[in-house]
Amino acid sequence: MEYIKFSSEEIEKARNIDIMDFLSRNYGFEFQKVGKDYRCKQHDSLNIFSDRHGWKWYSKDVGGANVIDFMMRIERKSFTESVSDILGQNFAVYNSSDRESRETKSSVVLPEKTHDKFARVYAYLCQTRKLDKDVISDMMKEKKIYQDTKGNCVFVGYDDNGKAKFGCVRGTLTDKKYRGDCQNSDKRYAFSQSGTEKDRIYIFESPIDLLSHCTMVNMIKNDKNAYKQQTRISLCGTSDVALKAYLERHPEVKVLNFRLDNDEAGHQQTEKYIAEYTAKGYKVNAIFSKAKDVNEDLINMSENKQTKNKPMKR
Repeated sequence: MEYIKFSSEEIEKARNIDIMDFLSRNYGFEFQKVGKDYRCKQHDSLNIFSDRHGWKWYSKDVGGANVIDFMMRIERKSFTESVSDILGQNFAVYNSSDRESRETKSSVVLPEKTHDKFARVYAYLCQTRKLDKDVISDMMKEKKIYQDTKGNCVFVGYDDNGKAKFGCVRGTLTDKKYRGDCQNSDKRYAFSQSGTEKDRIYIFESPIDLLSHCTMVNMIKNDKNAYKQQTRISLCGTSDVALKAYLERHPEVKVLNFRLDNDEAGHQQTEKYIAEYTAKGYKVNAIFSKAKDVNEDLINMSENKQTKNKPMKR
């Protein structure tokens, strides 16, 4: 059950977002004017209407009146998650006429950090999500994970100069789900983890899936530092904006290992990315989880291990 509630003014603001601006910044989509409407160059069946709010994706036989509908029907997010993600990115709140001021307002706004309080985050990540406590401790030392004053978990992404550019929040209460990007977040610098291997990267949808893979590597090799060999990035969704930006900054990368969710959206995007990045000269691999995502696989793996190690009653 989600607990975030928005005012009518906030919902109306989200509905009135220029969808072309939103898709260009979040997904890297480009549009060209065709008649009165606009056609996406990357997906020629995606059409934006002349009001720059309504849209129709003909190959998927789905459309809507605004960007909220897009997030719900294409990204399959709830209404609350959709509005939160839209309003959480300040560049999207401005009208089209405010482009210049929007570009200069680029500092990510991260939630206030608690001081010496990590219990909620540790409990959620290590007990509920079964993540390796040593991995989480390392990430906290690197200031990539922290607990905010509301007890939420915050994941932070940095540019090559060590400046925070991206933040996303994940609620830690299992009965009150919440997640969303922080204000002014730049998905080109989404949550990532750098390893000693620089010529290949592992690509996940969420920070938790990324950390789950770190944990599984440590479990398999029985070494708390084993995860530091691989380099990983999270897309924080299924858009490849973060991946494209990462590859531009790291031309040494030659191999892409996709680990997107084992669902319809994950399969569709993976198929698309295999073709796209293979054509660009990369070696592309893709593995899907047995369950819905990497974290569910980790939870199942942890539970099976506990059952196996549990002493038999005599």
